[in-house]
Amino acid sequence: MIRAVVVHIIENGKILLHYKKRGHGAGKWNGLGGKIGDEETPEECAIREANEEMNAGVKNLKMLGRIKFYDVKGEDWLVYVFRANLDGMPTESEESKPGWFPLNQLPYEDMWEDDRYWLSLVINNINFSAKFWFDGETMKKFEIEAWKD
Repeated sequence: MIRAVVVHIIENGKILLHYKKRGHGAGKWNGLGGKIGDEETPEECAIREANEEMNAGVKNLKMLGRIKFYDVKGEDWLVYVFRANLDGMPTESEESKPGWFPLNQLPYEDMWEDDRYWLSLVINNINFSAKFWFDGETMKKFEIEAWKD
């Protein structure tokens, strides 16, 4: 199972998403993130990916969830989901183009299908655990368990 992170920065009624130019999720808006290195913690990966993808940092990382994805283009993923604050000014990189979106105007039509079901939990600071089953890039079913601290 591939281990990865996704980080969502939410400030002043907006969320910072990234248009992925290459790699997993290319052509979609998503949070910051990527695969966890062999000797890396999820938190270390979140910090590294933020720097690589937007040339800025993150602070106040809070893990809110874990998602298991099955059969996404033939691969299974375990993704640690974080919420954080921005530390610096995001700029475009070779990997992604950042963009701020009002929380009530998210570009779901240009995001992974599963985001519709769990991203509101991150926005509302709710802890969760989820499983999503795919066939390629098409979501087949899901389970979500959510709780407050």
